[in-house]
Amino acid sequence: MILDYRLIGQRLAKCRKEKHITQEQLAEYLDVSTAFISKIECGRTQINLERLVQICRFLETEPSYILQGADSASPVYMSSELSQLLSQCPRDALPLVKNILEDVIAHFSQNAPSSDKTRK
Repeated sequence: MILDYRLIGQRLAKCRKEKHITQEQLAEYLDVSTAFISKIECGRTQINLERLVQICRFLETEPSYILQGADSASPVYMSSELSQLLSQCPRDALPLVKNILEDVIAHFSQNAPSSDKTRK
């Protein structure tokens, strides 16, 4: 996977601003300079995974969203991608796709840890 540090920085800045957190507050939490935070948010410096996780904890966001633009914990995760694929599927193949999805769901429901089964 090739990382686009400019996009990562934009997503971090967006999350930070949505939480009404300043660059100064984030820098203080991480014990770094505001210039370093600015460089991350502008994509001028590469952020390591450990630092990314620290920032995500502070911003209360998922690293998957920051890295990929999608939050895998979201209930609508990949729904638009799946809808697009289904719209391209031939009409006569839709029952087969439905059956496959039902089988996949059943398989993962049976093999899920007990804590996952209780959340459903």
